[in-house]
Order: sequence, then structure tokens, then C-alpha cells
Amino acid sequence: MDSKGFLPEVIRSRYAVKLFAVSLLITAVIVAGGTAIASQVSDRVTEEQLDSVEANAELEAESLARWFEGEQESIRLLSSHQGIDPSNQTRTEATLARELNRTSDELVSLHVVERPTEQPSNGTTEQVVASSDDVAGEPLAATAIDWGQTASNEEVVFRFGDTADTLISWVYLDDGNMSVAIASPTRDGEHVLIGEYHPSTRVAAAADAANGTSTVVLGGVSGYVMFEKNSPNEFRPYKGESTVTEVESRIEERPTQFTPISGAELDETEVRGYHSVPSDGVNWVVVKEVPKSTALAVTNQVQADLTGLIGLTIGGFVLITAMIHFGPISSIRRLSRQAEAVAEGDLTAEIPDGNRSDEVGQLSTSLHRTKAYIETITAQAEKIARREFDDTAIGEEIPGPVGEAMADMRDDLEQFVEEREQREQRLEVFNRLLRHNLRNQLDVIRSHTEQLADRTEGDDVEAVLAATDQLASIGTRARRIDHLMTRDPDPETVDLTVVVPDLLSQIESDDSTVDTEFPPTATLWTDAEILRTALTSPLENAVRYAETSVTVSIRPIADGYSIAISDDGAGIPAAELESLAAGTESPLQHGRGLGLWQLRWGVDALGGDLSFETEDGTTVTITLTDLTDRTESGKQVE
Repeated sequence: MDSKGFLPEVIRSRYAVKLFAVSLLITAVIVAGGTAIASQVSDRVTEEQLDSVEANAELEAESLARWFEGEQESIRLLSSHQGIDPSNQTRTEATLARELNRTSDELVSLHVVERPTEQPSNGTTEQVVASSDDVAGEPLAATAIDWGQTASNEEVVFRFGDTADTLISWVYLDDGNMSVAIASPTRDGEHVLIGEYHPSTRVAAAADAANGTSTVVLGGVSGYVMFEKNSPNEFRPYKGESTVTEVESRIEERPTQFTPISGAELDETEVRGYHSVPSDGVNWVVVKEVPKSTALAVTNQVQADLTGLIGLTIGGFVLITAMIHFGPISSIRRLSRQAEAVAEGDLTAEIPDGNRSDEVGQLSTSLHRTKAYIETITAQAEKIARREFDDTAIGEEIPGPVGEAMADMRDDLEQFVEEREQREQRLEVFNRLLRHNLRNQLDVIRSHTEQLADRTEGDDVEAVLAATDQLASIGTRARRIDHLMTRDPDPETVDLTVVVPDLLSQIESDDSTVDTEFPPTATLWTDAEILRTALTSPLENAVRYAETSVTVSIRPIADGYSIAISDDGAGIPAAELESLAAGTESPLQHGRGLGLWQLRWGVDALGGDLSFETEDGTTVTITLTDLTDRTESGKQVE
């Protein structure tokens, strides 16, 4: 591809600049590509980290759900324990204390309360009959348990369908601890076993996927914090009143408090994954918080590595560019100056033939040899031009096709000098003979033949006179053509509508009539003398060989005029036209005179075109344009 159309000269003329431009382009592509890749990798790694934190929150939510469901089952089983006898408070409380010690740390107290006999009940007035705490004999409200509200903001009814039912409270604050209660009827069907739990203990022991991870459990209605490791036990807005996170928005926007939600978000300081606890009757949402620097450590490392790679690549290109610029480019630039001097003909430029073995050294050696060949060729050309074929420089060897061509040219030129001298001598003799001796002898023949015509009768003398006139006409045409071909065109303004009628008036017409079709004027910038010489032959032939009529028309064309000369004669012989088309004559193909050659050479000298039509007579069409146009277009007529 040619770079001339879209690269400035300052870049195209200097390889170092082109190399630097290409290096910049490659560097820009690498930086752009590296940046795009880094961005894509960072985005993908970030997405994977978000998915990882979300997955960690999901695992924790599922673990919390399994724990919670297990605790519900534990309360159901414990409510059927034989040691729980509401009629025997001492035995029941001993059983509660023993089971409390055996279970997990999250269970902090157990109570046996009366099952409500009247409905509806909000679980506050029922009497505690036995307790691991010191609340026996008091109403259930002493435990601070909040059984919560329904989706329609009504208090949950403290009611059970059968002994297998469980009831889960809302999270409430009990002696400064965030608590939740699970209740299930005892086997006698008249009492209820209630277990109070501190889930924050469970949350504090949560498994974390990364160092520095925090686990937070939010409420499923308000999005407030319920359980959090190493945090105050109080209901508070997650991240403060002024900040509304994605998880809070999702909690507030979900259709019901038990609708599952999950996702992950990224802010300026941390990555946050969340997932709702998949357990019936639980609306909690587990949130895993990971410091951004920890969660996106891989992303940061990838970005740092790609940045380092890009920087290393740029440094490598700069180093390579510098090495090439101060190494081979400097040497090539020096050789370029030396080659340019040789190209301009300065053979005095010194091109060292050193011992450097790399590509630059090979180029220098080749240039040194080329200069030596040029010096030899120049010396031989000078000797050949001076015809000094015996000079010792002619014998110096030049390798390859150039040397063979020089030897052939020397032999051919040597032979052509000899032949040209002989040809010039012959032409000079022939020209003098035709232009002087032949003309003089024809005059003598005509004079004697005219004297014989007065003494004899018959057509023989007339035939001799006709032949003499024809030879004299050929001589006249030869002189015209010689004059035509030895002068340079001298253009002037010529009106064809004046020149053609003037030439027709000089031609004798016997029986044929001449019709003309001319525009009012037809001016042309051309050589008047060459024009008249060229037009004389076709006009004379048309009038001479026409049977009845001749038509001459001049028509304007795009850049000049077309001259058509038509007659109804027998037509030009095919051999004449074949010789004219071939541009030469041979013993087997030649014309009978010089008229067509006079026309052909005259039209060529004027830079025109010539064509013939020989059906139903002869039509010669000559197309001429201004000589000025041909000169300006670089086609000046010689």
C-alpha cells in the first residue's frame, strides 16, 4: 500500500520518524489493549469476588436456617420430656436447668408457661409456672418476649394448633441482649415450653471466607441491625440514618417480609454480600462485609501486574527504538547520503569497503561495488560517445546483464557509425541526383520529345510527355515533403474555410463538380504551410479521380475540426493503403507515388488523425486540433 496519500512528508522521508511513529502506535495499541484487558479482567475478578462474598452470605444464611430449624426441633422434643411436669415445679425446673447446660451456648433460658385458654392472646398475661430464671409465678410479660406482628401490623396471636406446633418471636431486647424465643406446647397440651436464645453468639462464631469479614443479621421488616459480632446490642439503622444501602432498599421493597432476597454490592470501603435466611417464619437477612482491600486484593494485583507489564513493554519499545536509531539507522542514513551523491553523479563520494559483517556492512560493500561499476560504465560510455573504441577503458569487465548490454551496445554502435557514414554518403548522392540531375534530364527529355511531336504522328510521343510530367510531379512532391519534414511547425491562426477553397481554386477540374459544406468560420491554431501541403494531395486526387462529383465538408469537433474529402471515383487501391498503414514500403508492397505519404506525414506533423473509407468511392477524413493544446499537454509535435 502506498503511504504517500495519507502520511506527511516529514514521516515518509525519515525511517527513524516512521519507526518512532510505529513504536508509538504499537505502544498506544498495547496501552489501549492492556487498559481494556485490565478493565475487563478487573471487572470480571470484581464480579467473581462479589459472587464469592454473596455465596459466603448464602452459606451463612443456610447455616443459620439449619441451626434455627434444629433449635425448633429441639424445643419440640424437649416439650415432650417426661421431666417437664407443670404440677411439680421443682422437678420441672431441675429438668430445665439440666437441659439448659446440655444444649448450645445460644440457648440462655427455658420457661414453662400456661397455655392461653382464652383467645386472642398476645402472650403477655400467661403465668410462668417454671423457669430456669427467677420468673416463676410472674406473667409471661416479665420475660420481655415480643411475639411480633403480622404483615398487616397486627399482634401475633399466642396460639397453637397441636402439640407439634412451634411459634417464633420477633427479636427483642432482654437485659441488654438481642434475643429470640421459640415456643412449643407440652405433652399435656395445657402448657407451653419457651426457649430464649441469643443468636449473636451464633453469629460471632460464623465462618468467614476472607480475613476481616464481619457478619451482620438484619431484620426482615425495617432492615435494622439485630445481631452483629462485637457490636452493641441495640436496634439501630444499618450504616446509620443517612445511608441507605442496597440491602436495606431490597428489604423495604420486597412484597412480604419473608420474600427471599440475595445479592452483592460494592462501595468505597467494602464489598457487601447478602442473603435471606431460608427458614419458615424467619425474615432475617444475613450480610457479609469484607474490606474492599481484602475482597479485591486479586483485582488490585491483576491491575498492578498489567500496569507493570504495560510499563515494561513501553520501556522495551523505547530501548529498541533507541538502539535502532543510534545503530543501523545512523549507518543507513550515512550510506543514504553517499548513495544520493552517487545518484546525483558525484562519483567522488567515498564509500568505505570495511570489514563490517552485518546487513549494514553488506549494504556498504554492495554500494561500494555499485559505485565502481558506475565509474566503469561512465568511462566506457564516454569513450563510446567519442568513438574511441580502442581505449583501454572499453576492455574493463562489467559483470552481469549490464556488462553484456554495454558490450553489445559498443559493438552495435561501432558497426552503426560505420554504416551511418556510408548511408549518409549514399543519401547525399541520391538526393542530389533526384533534386538536380533527374530534374535537368527530364527537362532535356521533354524538350526533345516536344520537337519529335512536331515531326511525327501517333500517341507514342504523348505517352512519353505524360510519363515525363508524372516523374516531374513526383520530384516536385519529393521537394515539398523534404521541405515539410525539415522544418519545425510555426503555428498561427488559420481559417480552414479560406484555405480549402483557395487550394481547390488551384486544381483543374474537367468533368467533376465540387460541392462544399463549410461553417461560417473554422479557425485553427496551426502551421499554415504544412496544412496547405498536407491538404493539396487529397484534394488533387479527389478532383482527378472522381467520376462526377467531389464533396468537401468541414465540421467542428470537441477540440478542433474534421475535414472530410469524398469522391465517387474508383477508390484508393488496397495496396496503397496497406503500405500507408505499415508505415513503410517493400518490394512486394509499395505505392505508385508520394501523394498519400505527403498527406500522412503532413497530418502527423500537425498532430492530427487520418482515416479512409473506400466503399462507394473514397472518403478521406482529417481531424485537426490546435497545436497549442498538444504543446501544453506535453505532446509537442516534432
